[in-house]
Amino acid sequence: MQRCRYPLLVLALIPLLAGPLSSQTALPSDTESPITTLKLNVRTVLVDVVVTDKDGHAVPGLTKDDFQVSENGKPQAISFFEPNFSASPDAAAATPPALPPNTFTNVPTVVPNDSVNVLLMDALNTAEGDQSYVHKEMVRYLTTLPPRVRIAVFMLSERLRIIQGFTQDGTVLRAAIARLAANPNSSALLPTIESNNAQQSAANMILQESVDTGYGGVPNADLAAMASSLQQFQGQEAGFERNQRVLMTLEAFQQIAKYLTGVPGRKNLIWFVGDFPHCLAAMVNEGELTNGGCPYDEEWKKTVDILAEARVSIYPVDARGLTPHSLYTAENPKLAGNPTTFQGVIQAQTSSLNSDLQQNGLNMADMDILAKSTGGKARYGGNDFKGYLADDIENGSRFYTLAYTPTDRKEVGKERQIEVKTISGNYKLSYRHSYFEDTPKEQKLAESAPATDPLRPMMDRGMPDFTELSYRVKITPAGNPPVGAAPHAGDNADLKPPFTRYTVSFTLSADRLTLVPDADGVRRGRIEVALVAYSQEGKPLNWEARSIGLSIRPEQNEMAQKSGIPFHFDIDAPPGDVYLRTGIYDLSSNRAGTLEIPMTSVSVAAK
Repeated sequence: MQRCRYPLLVLALIPLLAGPLSSQTALPSDTESPITTLKLNVRTVLVDVVVTDKDGHAVPGLTKDDFQVSENGKPQAISFFEPNFSASPDAAAATPPALPPNTFTNVPTVVPNDSVNVLLMDALNTAEGDQSYVHKEMVRYLTTLPPRVRIAVFMLSERLRIIQGFTQDGTVLRAAIARLAANPNSSALLPTIESNNAQQSAANMILQESVDTGYGGVPNADLAAMASSLQQFQGQEAGFERNQRVLMTLEAFQQIAKYLTGVPGRKNLIWFVGDFPHCLAAMVNEGELTNGGCPYDEEWKKTVDILAEARVSIYPVDARGLTPHSLYTAENPKLAGNPTTFQGVIQAQTSSLNSDLQQNGLNMADMDILAKSTGGKARYGGNDFKGYLADDIENGSRFYTLAYTPTDRKEVGKERQIEVKTISGNYKLSYRHSYFEDTPKEQKLAESAPATDPLRPMMDRGMPDFTELSYRVKITPAGNPPVGAAPHAGDNADLKPPFTRYTVSFTLSADRLTLVPDADGVRRGRIEVALVAYSQEGKPLNWEARSIGLSIRPEQNEMAQKSGIPFHFDIDAPPGDVYLRTGIYDLSSNRAGTLEIPMTSVSVAAK
């Protein structure tokens, strides 16, 4: 079977986390490699389908013949079918083996689910009070986290940040959320009750003054015009800020999707949001807004397409829970002394109720559209966030994967509608309902794009630990390296002292390596090895990427199979909250293993 040939290892991290890194070791040239490149230009559409019964529980045991798929109303033949129903999510984890000090392994104590989960805390679109309640509910859920569940935590404010990388350890996740809850924040782009009240009060004062200084029951025209201009300006400013939040939110989704592209299987993005950033007005220019509709159709299309390609399903959760109408809040300026007439009070009440109904209706509609477009589920109108988390994570990890090749091979950039049905049973199906074709320009760019290194996306900070290749790592602090002209251990020439040198000793299990025997009996292979030291925020501090040729003589094979293959690297890392991510890729079998280690767990005193 032919495989794609990969170039030298290049750790070009996504903008969310870092700039480019590169290896100094190249792989063999084309003339030295027997592997040729295989190009396929036929689109295969992959659809993850969550099937639930009337009680909302995932339905196992269905087969390929239970499903029907159509595209744009035309039946499609299912070419691939796979049920993804791991063992019970409550299965107990095995007791991990005792390891020597400063020794770590990527061998899991329990096989994880076929999906991963991202909890997205949204300070860009959520008030601080609602954030606090979400934090508490998340901690409640994580107290009883099933061992098979892998979760990462992200925060969206003025930018997207990773708070905690993927882990199955509920204690680690709770600690990360506790750090987040200790420093709550909200975006300057998000209006508050106080800011809205201040704006309305300013306009109301001018309007009241226009009435007081008018003549014969006719308000002062100049003051009335001033109040109208102020209200128009405030509306434009609010629309501009909301539209900015739309753009920033879509960009964050794109970054998360790109980040998760290297993770196999389904990804469930559970997004806690208080004020869903839908578009209320179109931007004509920086100083003028119209009611011409949302101008971000292309950006929306791009976002949904990237999410679909990465198999990311969004589960939006209204972080406000059960909220009263603003009419009944003490802060409502419409009833806080203005207006004073009975008719004015009735008018203010009606306006307030209509405004709340419209806003809540828009929130729910947009949440449903986003969930349906990506195969997730929207949650609103309730406070059971712990229950939402449990249900979404369980159902999102129990699904069916279908694939088909469209009968219509033409691609001109249009949207295509997908419909999946079950032949029998009263079930509810959640899946992405459409995808966008590539335009001819996009097809040409894709065909001309160079092959990318498969280990690169697995080396991003906070990614899940991959376990196709298993290994142990012992990290030995060697103290401060010599100063002066002595070279750094690592490829970051700009690394500044102080830093500590670490010897990273690998023992790679040979049981899943592909080592091809030569005529003389020597087993040969080639692996890529990478190390990247990150800050807690995901900034790369130092890195190494090397290609290693393996040659195991017949008399060494038994020992290699029994004890593993040893090799080591030195790398320098600065003090602080540093995470060392290690990775190994077998170029023959396309298998990989990775392991991320918090350096705070390495004892400096140990030797």
